[in-house]
This record gives sequence, structure tokens and C-alpha cells, in this order.
Amino acid sequence: MTGMASAHCSTKGNYSFFSGLYKVFSEFADVTISEPKLSWTRSYLQEFDAVIVGITPPTSIAANKIYGAIHVLDLMYESNKLRIVVDSPQVWQFKNSINSFTRNPLQVFGSMYRLRKDYEEASTKHVSTIKSLADKMSSIQWPKTYVPLLPWSTVESVAASTGFLPVSSTIGLQIDSIFLDRKAGSDMVKAQRWAVDNVKSSWWISLAKTLRYPGIALSSSKKLKDSEAEQTIAKSIGLIIPPQDRKVGTWWSYRYIQALNLNSPIVTYWQDAHGFSESWSKLAYQVEDMDAFDRQNLAEMQFKDYVDSVPNLHDVINTIKIDLIESSKERI
Repeated sequence: MTGMASAHCSTKGNYSFFSGLYKVFSEFADVTISEPKLSWTRSYLQEFDAVIVGITPPTSIAANKIYGAIHVLDLMYESNKLRIVVDSPQVWQFKNSINSFTRNPLQVFGSMYRLRKDYEEASTKHVSTIKSLADKMSSIQWPKTYVPLLPWSTVESVAASTGFLPVSSTIGLQIDSIFLDRKAGSDMVKAQRWAVDNVKSSWWISLAKTLRYPGIALSSSKKLKDSEAEQTIAKSIGLIIPPQDRKVGTWWSYRYIQALNLNSPIVTYWQDAHGFSESWSKLAYQVEDMDAFDRQNLAEMQFKDYVDSVPNLHDVINTIKIDLIESSKERI
């Protein structure tokens, strides 16, 4: 397992879809997680049963391991052992970033990227690799890709949300059972405020004008930590998770898991979640009108509806195994 961002190369840091996959794979396989290296060869990578590469929008600052990751993707692009993971909090950036990269792949050597790992070696010895991957991305079927699914989303809806994934290459996974660990709830006094996953969201800015209680960001700094987010959620009447901007809609986030585990009610994009269950259809003002007892009941209903809809760990493992077995048969 490796990828374009630091979070794809280590088991430390915040939980994410990618780190959840690491935990799932570790249940049934020996997993190596590492920074991608320009020295890796195709023969070395082919020794593994699967090569999992996390991607971020390639022109984004977060892609700080991009040169090694591009090298791996170029080597393995047409291999059935390759699995890509879409793992980014701003999924709407992918389409434009990938299109920009395929049109002008050498922009990843711009001056603003000089501090990236392997910049000098990549810009002098691996230019052909960068161009090669861009050509493949433009002309060859996109490799099989793991994406996170919420209980109300489908492979089709998630693929469409990314703007670049074909449905035929998209494998939707619900790995939430690896994270769900219900606590008794928080005894902290609830402030009359909302915890908001993205206070800069245009959707939240509009919604906030209709509410009595203010919203507070999950973190006071740009580098949000899971522990800080948990504290903020625990001290608020509930968590608001806005949809992605650019009309992408709801997208999986570990913040759902944190609020569910804390027995805190969640409000998200009603248009997406209303068909899932009544408990997930509540609007923010309705939650504000509830007393503390009713909010707790709502949170319990949301937890039950969510847990009942996602597969257990055994089923998640089987889904992944079947995918990899089918790919190995294609290689024979």
C-alpha cells in the first residue's frame, strides 16, 4: 500500500478510508505500507498479490509523494494487481486536476513543487514516466478503483460524483464496521452550538442563516486531528456534515463515524439521505427544536439504521477477496 500523499504511506495520523482499508487488508494478509520509490521495478511490484495506490488530485499540494506514486502507477497501470483508492476530502477537485495533468503532465515540475520528495531525480531522470502515465490515463481504460460508500450512495452515484471514474472500473466498499465502536456517549455539557465539518461550505453558509445556534469548526487549526474533532463534536448538540461543493453531494467522512460512536445526532444533505431512513432525514432546525432526550434518541436511531445497513467485517473481507481472486483468474 502506498500513494500520492503522506497519509497513504503510514499508519499514523488521522483515520481515513485508506487507513480503514489497511486495517481490513491486515485482517487476512501481510501488508506492507511504504512511501513510493522511484527505484521500484515492475518485477518487484509484481511479487505482491495486490498493489494499492491512494491518489489525491495530482496538481494539489497534498500530493507530496506524487513522483514515486506516478512511477508506480505507470509501471502497474495495465496490471490486474493494481487497485487505486480515491481518498480525498475534496473529491470535486479530481476531475479538473486529472484533466489538467493529462493535458500538461510536466506542470508537476513547476516551481511551487520544488520541495516535494524526489523532485530533482524525477525532473531529470523520470520525465518520460510522467508523460507515459498521462498518455495511458488518456487512452487506456482506468484501473479498478476502490471508493467509499455511504449507506445511501451507490457505485453509480459515487463514480458520477468524481467526474472521472467509469462505473465499470469502480468498486464500492463500505468498511465502516472496522471503525464503529459505540461509546456510552459523552457526559460533557452540550453547548448551544453545532459542530460543523466544513464551515467554509457554501451549503453551510446558507443553512446557518436559518438556524438559532451558531456553528463551530472542528479544529482551530488547518491540521485537524481526530482527537480534536471528537472533543468538538462531544461538546456540541450535533454534527453538521455539508455536502461537497460543486454539486458533488455527500461523500464518506470519518466524521460520520466519530459522531455515531459518540451518540451525537448528525445532519447532512437531506436530498441525499432522506431515502435511506427517517432518522437521517431530519433537518437542522428540527434537531434544534428537540430537547436533550429526543436528540439522544435520534442519535441512537441513526446509529442503529447505519449499523444495520453496512456489512460486517467478514463480508467486507469476502468482497475484497472475491475481487482479487477474480483478477488473479484473469491473469492466468
